[in-house]
Amino acid sequence: MKGSMVTVLMVAGALSAGAAAAYLANGYIDKTVGARRAQLDSQYQPLRVVVANADLSPGTFLSGQTVAIREVPRAFLHSEAVLADKWSSVSGRVLAHPVRSGEPVLLSHLAQEVGAGFSSQLTQGMRALTFPVDDQASIAGMLAPGDHIDIVFTTLAGNESVTLPLLANVAVIATGVRTVANAQYLSDKRPGGAYNQVGQYNTITVSVTPDDAAKLTLAQDAGKITVTLRQTRDDRPLQIARVSKKTLLNGNQIAKPSVRRDAVEIIVGRT
Repeated sequence: MKGSMVTVLMVAGALSAGAAAAYLANGYIDKTVGARRAQLDSQYQPLRVVVANADLSPGTFLSGQTVAIREVPRAFLHSEAVLADKWSSVSGRVLAHPVRSGEPVLLSHLAQEVGAGFSSQLTQGMRALTFPVDDQASIAGMLAPGDHIDIVFTTLAGNESVTLPLLANVAVIATGVRTVANAQYLSDKRPGGAYNQVGQYNTITVSVTPDDAAKLTLAQDAGKITVTLRQTRDDRPLQIARVSKKTLLNGNQIAKPSVRRDAVEIIVGRT
């Protein structure tokens, strides 16, 4: 009887110890799982960040047209990513490095110096002017940033069309969105990375003085402008005459004034 009681007590003790151990183990597991869950929740907490809404090239200004706000899990977010609540501190800044569409904008993507954008390609006193071009005016799309061009102007003078020089040795600083600064980046996106492939664009941007910008603006409205490409090292002035239908037929000789047969020549001299 006594032996049976001892056995019962031992069994009861073992069961109690097992139950206590199980309880403690469950509590530890629940605590560990809870801490791990909280850690994971923190890592995957979505944060609102500034991302590129298209492929952005160096020289692009950050604005509401070039970026968007997206939620990205904290675990996948770079430490230099610009959060949505910090947007005002980077708005208007210029990219020094390309950013792919949908990628967060990083502080390291931004140019540090003032005027590091497209305006940095202009020399003191010059202005950038963009105007539309067709296939002919763009030299079949083969103009490239860094080229120099002459611009001639065709309009009506009375009942006759005339063509005359407008601007000479004008620097092309962009064709479409392609500039000297981002040309290599854009070419890498093309199949085969062909830098010298013919580009697709319908505008060119030139560097001109404010006066020449006014001339070119008026010429676009008053007639037709045509672009001619210069050889790289040719810095000679543009020397072409005013061309009309008459000069095409008769050459560029200036007609001598006719003298009337009945005119009386008067010679004035001292007496």
